[in-house]
This record gives sequence, structure tokens and C-alpha cells, in this order.
Amino acid sequence: MDRAAIAEISAIFLWALGNVFIAHLSFFFDNFTQNFFRYISAATLLLFFSLTFYRGRYLASFRYLKNLFALAVVVFLFQIFYVEGIVLASPTIGSLITRLSVVFVDLLSFLLFPEERALVRNTRFIIGTIIALIGVFGVALSGSGLFYAGSAFLGGILSLLVASALWAAYIITLRVSLRTADPLSITTNTYLISGIMFAPFLVTYGNFYKIFEVGAFVALYLVLSGFISVGVGNLLNSYAIQRMGASLPANLQLLLPVFTGALSFLILKEPMPLAKLTASALTLLGCWLILSVNVDGKSSAQKSF
Repeated sequence: MDRAAIAEISAIFLWALGNVFIAHLSFFFDNFTQNFFRYISAATLLLFFSLTFYRGRYLASFRYLKNLFALAVVVFLFQIFYVEGIVLASPTIGSLITRLSVVFVDLLSFLLFPEERALVRNTRFIIGTIIALIGVFGVALSGSGLFYAGSAFLGGILSLLVASALWAAYIITLRVSLRTADPLSITTNTYLISGIMFAPFLVTYGNFYKIFEVGAFVALYLVLSGFISVGVGNLLNSYAIQRMGASLPANLQLLLPVFTGALSFLILKEPMPLAKLTASALTLLGCWLILSVNVDGKSSAQKSF
């Protein structure tokens, strides 16, 4: 397994941990307050790292700054709908619904990036994706309460569907942006701009004063969730996309519900029945097949970088 694949799997684990963070922090903060502090803390960490170790490269990236505004807007909108969906549904359901973005990413990659067509057409890649999708739905359907039809839950599902489309747009736009700048600079600037976008909504609709009322532990928990899942997680994802293309990392993200389910079981005590474990194993098998295309050197997307 190469470094890019390890980076993507690590990003998926950190995002899964982020899903648990979001669910827990929703007891203390509203959508806008949580997003603002998580994004600004992530951007601050990345900015410090960029200016300390890669100052010249980071400052040079400013010439492409205007090209990142579309990317930042997509990230901003995605996070609003995603957090709302997780709060109204559940972390596991949230990671399931947004994985439907895989279909859009594969289709758009096939149409827009000729170097990825061989990968998307690969039989092992297609079979692995189908198996992983079946496993992902099994993870959610087994003991997840998916058939609960309350209005709040259905609102969460709708929010997650919108988030799924936005995530696909993010992956494709990021893939294009990485042609002109490095992953660290792009991630730093994108999440800094997105975090600033939350500021007026924080003041108008949020309860930002809660950061002074919840205590030092919860405040630290909020900041660390931004550092870990938003900052480091998205940096690793950008690194993987630059080296493997858009399709392979997006399809490996089918692991997200499995990781989220496992962490929800350990931290939030979400049920983990035998059916869910079986479906998780099926998802792992599918992702192993997807990854094996890259390991065997069959991914033209990877060769192009």
C-alpha cells in the first residue's frame, strides 16, 4: 500500500472521528457556532504550519487565491447541510448517505479526466465498488433506525442528500485546483475562507457566547475536533487526490460508515449487531478490491502524477 492510499484511509478515519465529534458537540453548540470554531481552528493550525515550514510556497499560492472561492463556497454549503443531517439523523446514517457522492464523482471523473477512464472502467474497481456499496447500505440498515419516519429524521435525510451532491462537487473542483497549487496551501486557504464565511451567520443566528459557558474541556474538544478531522483529515485527502486522482479516493471513502459505526459503538454506544459487523466486513472486502487496482499498478490516474 503506497503513501497516498495510507493518507486517504487515515483521512477517512479522522472524518469518522469527526462525525462522532459533531454528534456530541451538537448538545452544546448550534450548527453555525460549531462549524465556525471547527473551521477557524483547523485553518489556524494549517496556516501556522504553512508559514512556519513552507512560507515561500504558501505565499506563492496567493496568485491562485481567487480560483479557490468556488471551492470554499462548496465546502461552506456542504458543512451546513452535513452537520444538520448528522444531528437530525445519526453519524452512521450521515456517512452512508453522503457516500452516494461516489456515483457522481466516478461519472464526472470519467467525463472530465481522460487519465482516470481506465481506472473507472476496470472490472475489479467496478465489482469492488458494488460490493462496498452493498456493505455500506447493510451497515446503515442493520439496527440503525433507518425506517423511522419522523419529520426531523426525514429532514436530516434530505440535508444529507444535498450534502452528498455538494461533496461530489467539492472533490471534482479540488481535483482541478490541485493542478496549480500544492495540497497544503489549497487546504489552508479553502478552510480559512470557508471559516470566515461562517462569521456573519455565527453573529446573526449562532450562540457564539456558549464558548465561554461550556467549560474549558468542551471548548478544547471543539477546537481539537477542528484540528483533527477538518484540518489534518482534509489535508490528507487533498494529498491523496493529487496523487491518485478523484475516483480512487472517493470510492475508498465508502469505508467511512464502517469507521463511523465502529467509533459510534465505542464512544456513543451505538448498537453494533452481528448484521452490521457482517456488512462492515463486506464493505472492507469491496474497498480492498478497489485498492488492489492501485496496488497492482492498474490505475492510470496514479501514473499521471
